[in-house]
Formats: sequence, structure tokens, C-alpha cells
Amino acid sequence: MDTEELTIGLGDGIIMRPVRASDVDAVFDIVTKNYDHLRTFMEWAKPDYSRKDAEEWVLKAVPAAADGTTLNFCILRDDKMIGTIGFAYFDKAARVTEIGYWIDAAEEGKGIMGRATEKLIDLAFNDLDMNRVQIRCADANVRSAGIPQRLGFRKEGVQRQHIERDGKVYDFLIFGLLRDEWQQRNSNQ
Repeated sequence: MDTEELTIGLGDGIIMRPVRASDVDAVFDIVTKNYDHLRTFMEWAKPDYSRKDAEEWVLKAVPAAADGTTLNFCILRDDKMIGTIGFAYFDKAARVTEIGYWIDAAEEGKGIMGRATEKLIDLAFNDLDMNRVQIRCADANVRSAGIPQRLGFRKEGVQRQHIERDGKVYDFLIFGLLRDEWQQRNSNQ
């Protein structure tokens, strides 16, 4: 599947499209603007986050999408980046992938990330031949954990004391969804 020109509409003037080399400044700007919002649960959000960090992420994301290793999307409202979402990896033999996401603090609570996650689940099962999608997040990240719960994922486990941030240790929740469960859920709606 050629994803380079893929654009997915989310409604309300919001789209998602794969990360491009030209996104470095937008990534840097939104991450630094949202540092306090992101720092607790995003391991890569650090006080000295730099343009070079943004550039390294973008310059890894673009070829990784081309070779099918990962697939990261920018979420844009009227061409302004408001977050990212993507597949962290693809285990093609087991047909498993994991979705990760974050959004600008000003955009939280509007259902955007839920709609974006739904679109990626469809993409994973319908176009990328995955059989399982998982989402992991810190137990204290209630908003993030709410997304897989609303979309029919099962809570499969807990990675105890998995991450330390700001002097606190958090468990990671593991949510999983299988292709047949997604198809069954969608046929019942």
C-alpha cells in the first residue's frame, strides 16, 4: 500500500496524513508548546527537547513509512499540526501492530483522537493485513486509556512499574483488539 499521499478526513476541518520531511518545525513548535502537557506520559518529551530532536524523529519516520517499519501521521486542523498518531511497529509475521498518539492540550476532549484511532484501526485491519492492534498507556493517563476502552479493546494486562517520570513510577495498561472483534463490533452498529 502506497501511503505517501494518503490523507484521512476526521471531520471539522481535521485531517491526518503521513509525516513529511517538511514537518520538522511544526513538530518542534507543538511539542515545545505542549511540554508541560506531554512530559508526564511521553518518554521523549524532555525539558531540553530541541529542533534536532524533532528533525531526528521526522527523518526516521519518513523512510520508515516507505519501508513499512512504522507509519506515523500528523493530525492537522486547517493545515496546523495539533498532534500525531501512528503505528509504532509492524510485526508482519504475527500480524500485530501498536498505536501510539498524543494531541495538543487545547484539542483534548473533542473526540479527535478517538476518531483518528478508529481510522487507524480500519487501516490496520482492512489495508495492512494486521490481525491484532494494541495500545499501551500509563495507568494514570485516564484520557489515553479511555480511547481503547470506548473502541472495544480488551484490557489484557498491566506492565507493573513500567515507567518512571517526574519521580513517580507508573504501571502501563495493555489493551488489545483482534480483527474479528472489530468486524463484529462494526457489524452490530
